[in-house]
Amino acid sequence: MSLPVIPFDTPQSLDTDPAALALLAEGPVARVRIGAGGPEGWLVLGYRAARQVMTDPRFSREAAMTPATPKSSTTADAPDVVTNLDAPKHTRVRRLMAKAFTPRRVDALAPRIQQIIDGLLDDVEDHGAPADLLGLFAAPLPITVICELMGVPDMDIARMRDWAEKLMAVSLYPVEEILAAQDDLQAYLGGLIEHKRAHPGDDVTTALVQARDDGDGLSQAELVINLQTLFVAGHETTVNQFANGIVTLSRHPEQFDRLRRDLDLVPNAVDEILRYVKFSNADMPRAATEDVELGGQLIRAGETVMLPPHVPNRDPEAFENPNVFDVTRPNAGDHLTYTYGPHYCLGAHLANTELRLALRSVLARFPNLRVAVPDDRLVWKNGLIVRALRELPVSW
Repeated sequence: MSLPVIPFDTPQSLDTDPAALALLAEGPVARVRIGAGGPEGWLVLGYRAARQVMTDPRFSREAAMTPATPKSSTTADAPDVVTNLDAPKHTRVRRLMAKAFTPRRVDALAPRIQQIIDGLLDDVEDHGAPADLLGLFAAPLPITVICELMGVPDMDIARMRDWAEKLMAVSLYPVEEILAAQDDLQAYLGGLIEHKRAHPGDDVTTALVQARDDGDGLSQAELVINLQTLFVAGHETTVNQFANGIVTLSRHPEQFDRLRRDLDLVPNAVDEILRYVKFSNADMPRAATEDVELGGQLIRAGETVMLPPHVPNRDPEAFENPNVFDVTRPNAGDHLTYTYGPHYCLGAHLANTELRLALRSVLARFPNLRVAVPDDRLVWKNGLIVRALRELPVSW
């Protein structure tokens, strides 16, 4: 019997792959072929099994960074990126980064985020309905926020946005163009770092440059690649998950109405959007460094384990009626979209803050907001790691 081949050949959609859900119904771990004609490996589908992989040091990110391992994007295998490291190197880099990228810093920025949101919504209102909520609001919001957080001048925001999209590409752009964008961004960040060494500011770049742990700090290479990661993830995640959330709410009008009537549900609704929506194709592969039992299967040393978080988010052992979208779900915040354990997303607090403020503000300003075109007229960007719309026409 032939093995299922991943990634699954399914249309661009916010829905979790039916083939993955069918495999989940059979068990928490499935034997698969990684790419047509590629090597065999394992796909982790169950919630408990996924959390085990995310926390068990016998599943190594570093060991999976080989030429044979499939990559979520052209630039996904940089060795100094905190997400690609194991302890003790991961512990060291993350500790230094956490000194700069703190929840307190994000909370202090919240009034400024709200100010940016209000100004962008003024632009949407001035434009009039129908309006592209993605182009006028969802796209400029996070790029403005992350650039301010990093100390990037306003005049550089447009090219930073262009670099960010290209670095999230799988096939949307030629490989040469993606690599050129990475070179340009890294050169820019190298210059920004040197500027902040000479002229410190109240920003994350300065804080990362100055971060010390018993005299140890991040090297220039570590600073550049991890600033790149913070920037790209901090922009693209929020842009697209906000737009995807509006589409998902529109597909569930009774839930949308419930949220409109009670905006205090917004934080939980954001968690449910993060749980329910298939956002990314990134599987964060790991390799077993020794034989490990996982979900009733024996994973042999050296075998590759693929971990798509959106599938465990639909595990009925973790979430009651997991295929139902429910903005009041009591444990929606248990989703694994930001992963879990040592590699839990450093930018999760920033993303949540932006998404919650944005969703509440949009619905407060436009309580009758609705997507202005049918589902089948929404145009998706193919060839990115993330599920991304080209535009989001709305009326109110």
